[in-house]
Amino acid sequence: MSYPVDPSRTRHFLITSAQDKTEIHEDFWKNLKAYANYLGAEILIGGFTYSKRLFEENDPTKRDEGVWFDNRINDYVIHEKVALGDNLLFCAEMNTLPTAVQPLSGLEVYTGSKWGIFPHAKVQLRSIATMKDALTKQIMTTGAVTLPNYIRKKAGVKAEFFHAIGAVVVSIAPDGAFWCRHIQANSLSDGSFYDLDRFISKGKITTGHRPEALVHGDIHREKLDPVVAMATWGYNIETNSVNPDYPSTTKLLRPKRRVFHDLTDFTARNHHNIKDHHFRFKAHFHGRDNVKNDILDSGRFLAAVADPDIEDAVIQSNHDNALLKWVKTADAKYDPENYEFWLECELHCIRSLREGRDPFLYSDVMRQHFGDQLPRTIFVQEDSSYMVKGVELAIHGHYGANGAKGSPDAFVKMGPKSITAHTHGPSITDGHMCVGVSGSLDMGYNVGLSSWSHTDALVYPNGKRALITLMGGRWFDLSTAQSSLDFQG
Repeated sequence: MSYPVDPSRTRHFLITSAQDKTEIHEDFWKNLKAYANYLGAEILIGGFTYSKRLFEENDPTKRDEGVWFDNRINDYVIHEKVALGDNLLFCAEMNTLPTAVQPLSGLEVYTGSKWGIFPHAKVQLRSIATMKDALTKQIMTTGAVTLPNYIRKKAGVKAEFFHAIGAVVVSIAPDGAFWCRHIQANSLSDGSFYDLDRFISKGKITTGHRPEALVHGDIHREKLDPVVAMATWGYNIETNSVNPDYPSTTKLLRPKRRVFHDLTDFTARNHHNIKDHHFRFKAHFHGRDNVKNDILDSGRFLAAVADPDIEDAVIQSNHDNALLKWVKTADAKYDPENYEFWLECELHCIRSLREGRDPFLYSDVMRQHFGDQLPRTIFVQEDSSYMVKGVELAIHGHYGANGAKGSPDAFVKMGPKSITAHTHGPSITDGHMCVGVSGSLDMGYNVGLSSWSHTDALVYPNGKRALITLMGGRWFDLSTAQSSLDFQG
């Protein structure tokens, strides 16, 4: 089965899964159908079961008569692979045990070079490393339209805890660009859900609902991708200005908060290249050798995109921390380009220590030069908390547990839900979500296969979250975009 790209319109799909012999979540199903009608979308449901027999016969008439699905979804249940456009597969033939802890394990190559969506009651997502100039591949599971129905043993009880009433929204534009993002019901007793600025409840759709937070992939201002900058903030890198009329994510969704990680790349003295004299020569020759300019460029960017109606949170990150590390370790008297700024920073640190406080040098410099331009910007320090609707947003991700190096797996067990950055590759694992990068997908120091992608995260008013990935210069399909500003793409 295939749904080719339609050159005349954007095609929409709502993709979920269902367990056999299990009741559907009636409220969510009602809202899902209403949203499908709103988008003009097709609903596709992949069936799964504890039993293998459902998929052992190609002839549906020979299947075990004991296997059945709720009559209300029978017409939507499929058991075959579906091609959606040119680069996306819905692998509805994949019958994975609903108790699987890692339902995507071993499926990294199953879809070849294409993105893949797999039916499962748990929501997970993985970014798969590919050639740097190729489309970074993502594989994900769907969530389910059916209620939890598990054997009351350890595996079943754990699976019930992570059971997600949800689906994947897929849009495929006439130019072949496509977008996938998760929607999840508010709870087992409430089937309402958010998608972008829309709220779907009791079969009705309302728009103009502001996300609680938009978490950006790592910024790396000196290497900020110009397409990402325009699509996200309407920001022109060359002029350091914002086009207020451009249909950016900020303009369309009006998030209440924005979260910035690795605001500065610290290119001039980046730890990745500090001992590479060829890189240092290139940076000097092309005027990228001044540390102060790097820091101030980040401040100018932050001031340019500042919005009086949005709170901006800058999370203390390893690349921002490179400024203090440089002050502590550099022999700056042999660095005439940066010697004066190094002295200024060193003096500030010494005075701070004398006054009994550890310097947060990066934010101190930002406040000194741009304080009056950043009235709604906060700088969140390491080991602080920035909790939004039950989701911890204060962790960059470079540190894990007990001083170990960070990785997405380190944050799964912490308890509260969280969104981190740092890896540049998006993922969803149980209660943890990781965003991608806003900078270039080739920063010079990442060599070989890459799982990096331009991926941000949304936190909705009910605390549910979704990853959004840039495709074709857009974060989502603009043909149906509606916001509090009533923009029509």
